[in-house]
Amino acid sequence: MADAASGSTGASSRPLEILLIEDNPGDVRLVVEALRHGRLLHRLVVADSGAAALSMLRREGQHARQVLPDLILLDLNLPGLSGHELLREFKADAQLARIPVIVLTGSVAQEDIARAYASHANCYIRKPVDLDQLLAVMQTVGNFWLSVVSLPRGDVERLDSWRLLLVEDNLGDACLVQDALAHRAFEIVHVETLVDAIDCLRKGSFTIALVDPGLPDSGGLDTINAVLRVAPLMPVVVLSGHDDEALALRAIQLGAQDYVVKGSADGATLARTLRYAVERKLVQERLDYLATHDGVSGLPNRQVFLDDLALAIEQCRGRGNDAAVMMVALSGLSRVNQLHGHDVGDLAIADAVARIRSVVPAGARIACTGSAEFSILLTDTQAIMDTPHLAEQIIEQVHLPGRVGEVTFYLGANVGMSLFSIDADTPNALLKCAETALYQAKSVGANSFRFYSAPMNTAALERLAIEHDLRSALREGQFELHYQPVFSVEGGVAVGAEALLRWRHPARGLLAPEHFLDVAEQGGLILPIGAWVLDEACRTAAAWPIVGTRRLQLAVNVSAQQLLAGDFDALVDGALSRSGLDPAALVIELTESMMQDETARESLRRLRERGVSVAIDDFGTGFSSLAYLRRFPVDVLKIDRTFMAGVAEDERDAAIVRTIIAMARNLGLAVVAEGVETKAQFAFLRDLGCDKAQGFLLGRPVENRLFAESIRVGWRIAATDR
Repeated sequence: MADAASGSTGASSRPLEILLIEDNPGDVRLVVEALRHGRLLHRLVVADSGAAALSMLRREGQHARQVLPDLILLDLNLPGLSGHELLREFKADAQLARIPVIVLTGSVAQEDIARAYASHANCYIRKPVDLDQLLAVMQTVGNFWLSVVSLPRGDVERLDSWRLLLVEDNLGDACLVQDALAHRAFEIVHVETLVDAIDCLRKGSFTIALVDPGLPDSGGLDTINAVLRVAPLMPVVVLSGHDDEALALRAIQLGAQDYVVKGSADGATLARTLRYAVERKLVQERLDYLATHDGVSGLPNRQVFLDDLALAIEQCRGRGNDAAVMMVALSGLSRVNQLHGHDVGDLAIADAVARIRSVVPAGARIACTGSAEFSILLTDTQAIMDTPHLAEQIIEQVHLPGRVGEVTFYLGANVGMSLFSIDADTPNALLKCAETALYQAKSVGANSFRFYSAPMNTAALERLAIEHDLRSALREGQFELHYQPVFSVEGGVAVGAEALLRWRHPARGLLAPEHFLDVAEQGGLILPIGAWVLDEACRTAAAWPIVGTRRLQLAVNVSAQQLLAGDFDALVDGALSRSGLDPAALVIELTESMMQDETARESLRRLRERGVSVAIDDFGTGFSSLAYLRRFPVDVLKIDRTFMAGVAEDERDAAIVRTIIAMARNLGLAVVAEGVETKAQFAFLRDLGCDKAQGFLLGRPVENRLFAESIRVGWRIAATDR
């Protein structure tokens, strides 16, 4: 039977594991009722005999995965092995000896009480059990054990698995130590110099070190200091001479755990000294941990976070980077505490922290900076850009129903955010800005977020609104394609078109890609949208009338995510197959940077083998060279509109366009000039013998119905001096 709850990182935030060794069903029910009514967060396991209890504790057979208890409730009057015999078994086992034992018995004999305490029982309670007394004792022992002196379980508690580094240059003294511990199966590594000791510590881990301060290459406190610097978490016991006890005491002040005088201790005494040194070190670490961490969530506390934030700000100043702080406040905890008690409330906090961790990007630092308030430090540029999305993810995760044992609970969250250098440039001020933004979010309502600055708030909310609407736009058929004609410069007739995505938003009207494409890419929506564009463009182009002897070519822009998804050529093949469009009528447009990836180039090569053309869009704005162009599987160069804007007035722009056209002609590539908006620009292209052109001067993007009708009547250039 069990009243269960899942564990967590904080010392007091996991259930107390209790083993009740009792053969009387009535007494078992009494204990169960005491635990239930006392709201002690626990997991109870019952053994009805001493043999069964030992099997559980030793993890034998079906109990191989049994969790060791934090507390044992022991009836002395048991069938088979008596309680007294069990106590002796427990205390003789190094791993079980430290588990506290509360004896439950109906005996009133004083000798039984003395005998139980002599066997190292921690407490003695007479039957019939007083429920309040039992609960108070269990809470006191359990909380103290979990919060203060609970040591990590595992091999570190087994004497026969310890690695001892013995640093002693006197072979006689070293032999005395080794002989004293010979029957205790320690793994002892003996070295005679400080240099060798440091080398050993750097190469492997040791449970404890026994160090003589006086070595051939080091003496006194310098020896202890050197060992502690290399292995600050390892307990150190000083191996002192009779005349060096004052030195040994100063070594303890430096950080050593204990000292032992050479030749004065037998094996049992020496082993006990080493064990106590390990336990003191672990308790010290636990206290240090509690001083720097929150006891419920196990997260670093406010001071640690401010230290981390100060370091991050210093690095940002040196490297010119950015940083962001997010502060998350949980709501709904007071109701959980009122209904189910603070133990369940603590576990609810730990559960919420685990969910927050699941969405926080790698490299972010999270800390508990207030009561049920948590701060997150972001230094990655992409993560900082995605803070609105991350805030929504955190709120969504926390808002999901949680469960602790049999209890289901619901929490909410608000998030406040601040940015380094924009809002503040010191740790305390930056955290305060995030806190102010958090209060603003709370004033708006539950499950909301706010930036410290109003403009950032507006932009973030606008971006999230776009993302929300995008998720339903494809399903509800709100996307459409417009087509901008491409003309031959020499003949003046339409030879193709570029498909341009538009979003007919129900409230905002017709939106161009610059209003939503970045959001689609960052929100992971570009792949389904891109697949729809390919399908729709191919289907539409297949129905266009034939001009002269060949179909018009249709250019479709492709995103980097589509190209690198791994199945891009199969996606294009599918669109061509479903539409019946001739592959020669399709042009895939992408930027120079997208072609740097070898996998992407291979995919494009396969498409070109099928007859599909490839165009480099915005050519001249990237970093292509002749060597790159020779390797790229490309058929068309599209001159970027920024160069076309100045060809009539700026000789440098004119020279660049001339160079691109000449280079393309030498490489056997076609050239399309984008952004032709004046007659002078068109005349310049015609004089250079440019192949094709598009722009507002020649024809604006239109819906498919108007485009097809214009093709049917013979679309020619009419707005230029020909």
